[in-house]
Amino acid sequence: MRLEHVRRAFAIGAHPDDVEVGAGGLVAKLVASGAAVTLQVASIPNRYAIRKAEAERAAKHLGVTLVLPPEERETRVEELAMHELVARFERELATADPELVILHQANDVHHDHHVVHRAAIAALRRSRADILVYATRLPPGAAPPPPTCVVDITSSIDRKLAAVAEHTSQFPASFAETRRDVARALGYSYGVAYAEVFEVLRISL
Repeated sequence: MRLEHVRRAFAIGAHPDDVEVGAGGLVAKLVASGAAVTLQVASIPNRYAIRKAEAERAAKHLGVTLVLPPEERETRVEELAMHELVARFERELATADPELVILHQANDVHHDHHVVHRAAIAALRRSRADILVYATRLPPGAAPPPPTCVVDITSSIDRKLAAVAEHTSQFPASFAETRRDVARALGYSYGVAYAEVFEVLRISL
């Protein structure tokens, strides 16, 4: 898989801000290379109007098509039956027909992230899309799985951080620059200025 060959991609987050933090550089890089990218948010658990507006502004920075939950109110992932969550992902995946899907890691310590991972994998059972997973929160003391995919996001780091910075209800003003430091440290390990790392769940060669 080469990013410049991807024409349709799909990113999934349990909440507004998850994709921006975990994979915003990759998403922005895909868009810049000409890919159509859909970003589906599973739930908005609090501050509905504020977080919806933040998600919409962040999506403009990334250049994605944003899909928000149909409930126009605060909704938590655990309020949704698993079959309903799977069905929502299936509907949007069928429309987008992605070649690459980006989603939460299975062992993420945040319960909502774990549930969304399970639902997304179920929704992808008939898909041939490549799958990358990103980490946001791991159990205390747990080491992340060794990255099996490294993405040079030097060209897209500013768009990632602009998207992250829109989520002012969730993060302090300094958070975006903290993410720059993380990306810089990862980049140093792999010989580029800034990087994001992923685990490959599935890839077609």
